[in-house]
Amino acid sequence: MSLMSQARLNHMEVTVARGTLEALMPSLKSFYCDTLGLVPAHLDAFPGPHVFLNSEDFKSYFIYVAEHEQPMIVRGDDHLGFHMQDCAAVDRVLSACRSIASTDARMEIRELDDLDLDQTRTHAFYFRYLLPIWFDIQHIEFKKLR
Repeated sequence: MSLMSQARLNHMEVTVARGTLEALMPSLKSFYCDTLGLVPAHLDAFPGPHVFLNSEDFKSYFIYVAEHEQPMIVRGDDHLGFHMQDCAAVDRVLSACRSIASTDARMEIRELDDLDLDQTRTHAFYFRYLLPIWFDIQHIEFKKLR
């Protein structure tokens, strides 16, 4: 058994520039919480301003967003990937992102062609909104081996 066999993703910290989170918070909560279903939380033990964007069950994962004098910079394809239950779920998130993009130029979307390989088919797209990291929303279908 490997050392990581019992590990699961717990959280990711994303930092933004000092003095910017308060202005971002209404849009951040509107999209990540109201639209995508993450649950916001603040803990007094952590310096503010900050927000924890938690999975609905508070057990799976969270994204910790905080201000920092040296904020995160993503120049390439660095991303956080989310596996969805089916292709329709991917398309529902894409539709929500397109809706935001129609009124807010800060929403970036990279639509991808399906990746059809011998053993898998991946239906996915990337988005980046308000936070300096791409989110990869995908469903991987595993094909039966012949």
